[in-house]
Amino acid sequence: MAVINLIAQEQQVWRAAQRKTRLLGMGAVLVVGLISVGWGALLLASAGVTMQRARIEEQMVKLRPTLQQLQQTRAELGALQPLVETLQNARKDTGRWQQLFQHFAQHTPNGCYLTGAELGKRTDPKKPMEITLKGVAENQQIVGEFMLRVNQHPELEQVRLDYSQERALSEQLTAVEFQVTAQIKGTAIQTQTSQEGGQSGGQ
Repeated sequence: MAVINLIAQEQQVWRAAQRKTRLLGMGAVLVVGLISVGWGALLLASAGVTMQRARIEEQMVKLRPTLQQLQQTRAELGALQPLVETLQNARKDTGRWQQLFQHFAQHTPNGCYLTGAELGKRTDPKKPMEITLKGVAENQQIVGEFMLRVNQHPELEQVRLDYSQERALSEQLTAVEFQVTAQIKGTAIQTQTSQEGGQSGGQ
């Protein structure tokens, strides 16, 4: 008759169940540990972000007066821009007049003397500005020579003689009074209509 050892089998089953239980327990502990580590990392990251945000807000509070001052400075610069442009244009015009009078001083012929000058004269805004020169010369030939020399300046054009008349300085001495006018290149005011006309003509 065969004998079956049921006690040994039950013990093996019980040991296997214990091993499974231990493995499940270790797995549960490991999962809980991982979750705990994850939550800890999230809490640390959240705390770091909160601290960084607090520092940024503190810096923004400190920088707010500087930003306001910068905006005010920009507004002041915007208000001063027309004055700056006016000063730049005035400096440019001053340099132009200086070059013109240097030219006259160097190229006025002997026997010719300038007695007056009028700058910025303009009869029509669409036309260039004019410079009018008054003077006295020993004779008409010197007046003609002066006009030729004025015409040699690169910024002057349309040089014309307004008048020249002989004048007695004394009983034996006479001179010629004259007035010469020239247009200054590049000083005509460009209107919107003329600009559009120039563009359409170019096309």
